[in-house]
Amino acid sequence: MKPALLRFSLGLLPLWLLALAVMAQTATPAPKTYTYLIYHKLAPGMTIQDALPVEREWRVLNQAAVDEGNLLGWHMLVKQFTSNPNPSEYDYVTCIVSAEMAIKGASPAARSRIYGDSVQFKMADLQRRDRLTAPVVKMEIWENSEALLGAGFDPAKTPMLVVNFIKPRDPVADPTAVLTLLKRQGAERIQAGQLAEWGFSTLKVPNGSEKGYQYAQTQCAASMAALVDNGPLSPEAVKVRTQQLKAFDVVRQDVFRIQEFTVHPKNRVQATR
Repeated sequence: MKPALLRFSLGLLPLWLLALAVMAQTATPAPKTYTYLIYHKLAPGMTIQDALPVEREWRVLNQAAVDEGNLLGWHMLVKQFTSNPNPSEYDYVTCIVSAEMAIKGASPAARSRIYGDSVQFKMADLQRRDRLTAPVVKMEIWENSEALLGAGFDPAKTPMLVVNFIKPRDPVADPTAVLTLLKRQGAERIQAGQLAEWGFSTLKVPNGSEKGYQYAQTQCAASMAALVDNGPLSPEAVKVRTQQLKAFDVVRQDVFRIQEFTVHPKNRVQATR
């Protein structure tokens, strides 16, 4: 039987995101984390409102896993805009963030606290409703190599997330120098209050040339207006943009709204002080 947060028979699953390595930068390099992006397509006649009760139940289970230290976080991302030529490929994404390339769900004791004596029955019913409402159409595992979080990062207040799926224009070139520039620019925009989060991830599984992209750059903000930098560009910003265009091709861009999410226990304690 799968762990208490997988939607399908697999053996692992944490994530990006998108995703969204939920770790602030420190003086020493932060340990890598892994994001599992799980893409869902609503069944005919279903809407996001139909999916919410199912995902909120998964959120409770995943919150228990986060509280126990088994996961770093979970998010439900509802697609707002996409450059995908097949816009109906999927409707929303759930993300699981883990400290390792494996998923550890809520413990049996935690599941019993949630479901009482009906764990097996209620878990089976949740998985059945999940499949009927919004089946999984694909999954990806990303390694989060960079994650900058601003003091104002709060999914409830900064819910807009843009993800650039990118590939290097020269597959054998070293992207380190350009990535350093992008990271510095992301930190400056966070300092200026334009962004709440900036991240960079590498696709690990499945990774084939037919996918068209190898990396993902994420930016989170309070609104679409904050995500789009329309002001006059400084000479340094022009340099960064030029270097980025030379080094990377944006294969696809998706814009999401963070709909549901777990809260790290440390953040929950701080919020009550």
